Order: sequence, then C-alpha cells, then structure tokens
Amino acid sequence: MQVAIFRKFFQKNDQAKEREQTCQILKNFYASFFSDIYNERNIGRYKPLRDAIALVLGHFDSGNHPMEYAAKLALYLPAKASLNHLRFTKEQQGLLKQLTQLTRRVKLNFVYLSPLDSISQFSF
Repeated sequence: MQVAIFRKFFQKNDQAKEREQTCQILKNFYASFFSDIYNERNIGRYKPLRDAIALVLGHFDSGNHPMEYAAKLALYLPAKASLNHLRFTKEQQGLLKQLTQLTRRVKLNFVYLSPLDSISQFSF
C-alpha cells in the first residue's frame, strides 16, 4: 500500500517536471524563429508553425491538456514543414527531437480533431 502511494507521488512529480521541460522547449522553439535570419526573411512561410507553437503555449497557460497538444504539435511541425518545403535550423531540429522524446508516451485519442496539417486542431 505504501509503495503504491510513493510510486504515485513520484509519478506525479515526474509528470510535472516533463510538463515544465516541454513548456520551456516550446518557448525556446518559438523564440528561435526570431533568431534565424532565413526564418525572419521568410516569416510568411513559417508563420503557421510559429502560430501553432503559440497556441500550444496557450494550452499550457490554461492547463487544457497541454501535453496532449504538445504531442500533437510534435507531429504537426515536421509534417507541415515537409509539405511546404521548409527547413529547420540545427537548433530547431534539436528542440523538435527533445519535444518528440518528451511527448512520445502521451495518448492522443481525443485531440485528433482535424487533419494533421491543419492549424485549427490547436485552437481553443
């Protein structure tokens, strides 16, 4: 009985830590669009990616299933980038890899609300 209580306590701490790390990665990813001159010059093409990240950050602020939306974002970003022939910087590739690692065990049953390449799936 006591082991189960401690296990549940540590599991909640791990989830909170992963949530905090994921939020920080998303903030860094959002900021990275302003630090790369190529992305800044072509901001019109990268704007849907940046806006999707901002919407998911809004889910973190509101507490509305943030990890689920972050996991969906980890699928959306590479799909949208490859469909539109966009490139990520090495920094952005590293952040995307970290995001994918942190969200790989998240269940996505209820967040599939629209096509994979649609930004409307992240709206409130």
